[in-house]
Amino acid sequence: MSISRRRFIQASGMATLPLLNSRLLLAAGGAPDNSVSDGQDLVICVFQRGGADGMSMVPPLFDSRYFDLRPNIAIPESGESAALDLDGSYGLHPSMASLKPFFDDGQMAVIHATGLTHETHSHFDAQDIMERADVSEQELFDGWLGRYLSTATANNESAFRAVGVGGAIQRSLLGMVTPVGIQNISSFSLNVPGEKNAELLSLLENLYAGNSVLDLQSRQAISSIRSLAEIDTESIQPDNGAEYPTSEFGTEFGELARLIKADIGVQAACVDIGGWDHHDNANQRMPGLLADFSNTLAAFMFDMGERMDNITIVTMSEFGRRAFENASGGTDHGHANVMLAMGNGVNGGQVFADWPGLMESDLVFNGDLANTTDYRSILSELLINRAGVETTDTIFPGFTLAGEQGVFLPK
Repeated sequence: MSISRRRFIQASGMATLPLLNSRLLLAAGGAPDNSVSDGQDLVICVFQRGGADGMSMVPPLFDSRYFDLRPNIAIPESGESAALDLDGSYGLHPSMASLKPFFDDGQMAVIHATGLTHETHSHFDAQDIMERADVSEQELFDGWLGRYLSTATANNESAFRAVGVGGAIQRSLLGMVTPVGIQNISSFSLNVPGEKNAELLSLLENLYAGNSVLDLQSRQAISSIRSLAEIDTESIQPDNGAEYPTSEFGTEFGELARLIKADIGVQAACVDIGGWDHHDNANQRMPGLLADFSNTLAAFMFDMGERMDNITIVTMSEFGRRAFENASGGTDHGHANVMLAMGNGVNGGQVFADWPGLMESDLVFNGDLANTTDYRSILSELLINRAGVETTDTIFPGFTLAGEQGVFLPK
């Protein structure tokens, strides 16, 4: 049976309404490659948008210059607001206390003085380059996770292989495998009355029965709606006493957790948390955001329980902040930063850092912490050890992994 678009609009009676509450991004290049190897970790990328202050998150307490450069905003070594000791050299911001047990238990590692090797201090440019993982400015369309999924091999035909949680699908996920965007599972449906849902899904399938990119991707959107409708997601609740914050970030991670526990083939996911651009009043503004960030990740770890054997989380931000505080009690756009790696496949309880120093001669770009670890080396090690990738040369064009730091345990 075929049906014209005009007939579909007449039959639906919804010509003026958007039909899909789901967000399915159309990928370039044709049909998605629905292959993923058995036993690969589910990779979750958390992007701290705005340029998080890595030296406040994980202060280098052993370097006295840290306190000299930040006389008013440095995280102290002692007192009520003291940093939590990690390894005798580095500390953890006290508002991140909920993550400390995971570090102590070996389920979290810190990578310091890492990040983007490009010199840009523009939020937009740095985020774009970092998500595409291409510093050569070739303007590649796809992202690092999208390229990873397009090269993975085996049998996963789920429409939910790549999931972007939040208000927009992250560029990291773009590629031959079409990412699905979701903000709230309950609204992932056709925007029509319930009694018309099945009828319209069938009409849409017939409407897009061809082999064009639009037809293929439209049918995947329909498939994803059908798949989720078959699952009683409302009955999937947090386990192990996990309590997600009621914030946007906490709610979104809670939704991702429900998708994962529904076992519908999620292979890679991205979740964003914004608000990190603290040019002023950092000591007043950061604690609440850091607590939300940390409490959410801790809740997810508790909720997943043994599932963390096959889930790895990595966090990143487009750049760090200046080594020195400004006159407004904040920090301006900088360079190197901190990444966190979490999961049972992480060689945790360690801070991985080739510390560059904070003397004036050590700083770059007139006052930034130097980058001694290309963030792509961390992501490469993640994909090789936890996602079954043999080489990441095509995933990170122009970059070759010279040697592993040992952040991730081999599967």
